[in-house]
Amino acid sequence: MEGGVPAYVNQISTIPIYHENIEARFKNYIVPVIALNFVTVIHERQMKKNAGDDKLLRQMIAAMDEGFRVLEALGYPLTPAAQASLIRKRPALMRLFIKIYHRMPIRRLVDGFVGEIVALSRVFHLWKERSRVPTPNWDVLEKRFEAKVNRS
Repeated sequence: MEGGVPAYVNQISTIPIYHENIEARFKNYIVPVIALNFVTVIHERQMKKNAGDDKLLRQMIAAMDEGFRVLEALGYPLTPAAQASLIRKRPALMRLFIKIYHRMPIRRLVDGFVGEIVALSRVFHLWKERSRVPTPNWDVLEKRFEAKVNRS
């Protein structure tokens, strides 16, 4: 070990201790968080409805892709790249993962608070405007989300 971290720690650790571009990583994290929570609120947290609404799930996955395109247009690298790749290249598999996620009780611990999602959405809206990337699916989900939030 002499003055450092034991070698076995580096071999078994799956959690990155340092990320070269942490700003990009956080912005990439925001895209699926907002999209997932848009859908959650649209069906008033009735997860079985979310899991069964294939059209909405397809739109959510397309919106995530649009969100990543916004970040790319602003010069942010996709990180982790595998996340965007799965959404872009394997949308059916991603939809299956989302359906499973919406049926799991643990997802209640992951859901965002509406105020948090509203704030993140406002920031993302500014990024969309700066990027000038068309986001038709994102825009529809955002409007439906806002309609639900404003009704309550």
